[in-house]
Amino acid sequence: MFNTDTPSGTTTTGHRADAHVSRTLVHKAADREVLLSAAQPLADDRFAVWVRWPHDHLLHGRGADGARDSLIVVETMRQAGIYLSHRFHDVPMDHAFVLHSFEFQLSAPIRDLGNGADVVLDITMQREPGRPDRFRLTSDADILVGGRSVGRAAMRWDALAPRQYAVVRHRCAGVASLADFTAPPVEASPPAPAAVGRDRSDAVLIADCPEQSGGWRLLLDTGHPALFDHESDHVPGMVIVEAFRQAVLVEAAKDTPEGWGIRAMHTTFASFGELDQPVTVSAEPLGEGTFLATARQGERALATARVVGGSTSPLAALTAGAGAAAC
Repeated sequence: MFNTDTPSGTTTTGHRADAHVSRTLVHKAADREVLLSAAQPLADDRFAVWVRWPHDHLLHGRGADGARDSLIVVETMRQAGIYLSHRFHDVPMDHAFVLHSFEFQLSAPIRDLGNGADVVLDITMQREPGRPDRFRLTSDADILVGGRSVGRAAMRWDALAPRQYAVVRHRCAGVASLADFTAPPVEASPPAPAAVGRDRSDAVLIADCPEQSGGWRLLLDTGHPALFDHESDHVPGMVIVEAFRQAVLVEAAKDTPEGWGIRAMHTTFASFGELDQPVTVSAEPLGEGTFLATARQGERALATARVVGGSTSPLAALTAGAGAAAC
């Protein structure tokens, strides 16, 4: 899916990293969760999107080597897709965004100035042909830090009118609201934050799953200020992606105790996760720093991801092998 042409004419100047786009245009409730500073068209279907990354964040922090956690690319691309859909593709504000797939691969660690002021996404975004009342969109981005490409990312999603979303959402099961939600009990303790690359216990999303050998139980805290910034009728896609990251890090540590990080991830979403039913997460080693992560609810697969990682020393160029979860 990646466009291999080298972008030209993209600059990291001309915006303020202390400013941000409207939180409503990225479907966020809190200004602190907005990761975009500004955007402007470069050509037909091509845009420059400047970021506004926090110095420190519950989920989007830095490793011991000073490099950004690579999953900040996922949330930034997600917000960019929503923002560009509303601003430049005439998607109404009442539409729900349903993510089908996401992939990224890094050729170098992301080391920005501290607030993302030197980072820009050069994004090509297109609406797939089809029914005029349905928005199916794709994006393909070059990630530039100080004008130098450090990787690529791509995404595919639908933007659905409320009536369309209701049909898709209720296809498999009833919907529990956050007001009615009670988290399934977890009998086992979660790993220490350091084991999953975090420094706070409320950022740990997995716990031992006695009923599934080698698997983890997903911990759902619907009051979490980052993962549940706004009300959701399902398990958010970013919660699943972060759980994948944590499960893979624990598995990778069995062979590489220190200095291992994610370089690439290709995630496909297959189904909505219900808030009132337990979700299990697994990470199966495939060899050569590659893992297959899966999230299930009973026998139903919610999402799968092929995750590639390695030493967090400067990364060599990579190739990696990236459905539905609403954003």
